[in-house]
Amino acid sequence: MGDLSMRRVAGVLGVQASALYWHVPNKQTLLARVADRIVADVERTVRAHRLEDLEELTSAAEAVLLRHRDGADVVLSSLALGLGGSALHRMFVETASDPGSGERALAGMLGAAALRQQREQAAALGVELGPDCQAHARRGRSDQAERAAPG
Repeated sequence: MGDLSMRRVAGVLGVQASALYWHVPNKQTLLARVADRIVADVERTVRAHRLEDLEELTSAAEAVLLRHRDGADVVLSSLALGLGGSALHRMFVETASDPGSGERALAGMLGAAALRQQREQAAALGVELGPDCQAHARRGRSDQAERAAPG
């Protein structure tokens, strides 16, 4: 996401950067719209599975974010700036027993998902992860296997 620019997006789309600026005033607004699309995916998942519990919502939201490259960072930065992703905040606050616990669950999930995505991307680029990261990665894989096991 650090290399993302309006010019680069325009190049990938085969248009001039000025064409993008016709639709969005800047990169942050573009990212906010992407965040809203990712959050809409979370909303569809929540509705489809009728999730009503904060733990289920957290797990489902994280899974959706992880399906999108830089999904956690995009949603996190848009929420932090108040530009997008507000529906995710609303889901967490409304699902929790009190607003504070919903906000804490949302922040924890976003942080954990962003951390995981950054580590996975670094590993994919061949960046050598330190021992702390390697231990977390092993724990994460064993947790995933445990959740996936029937039973």
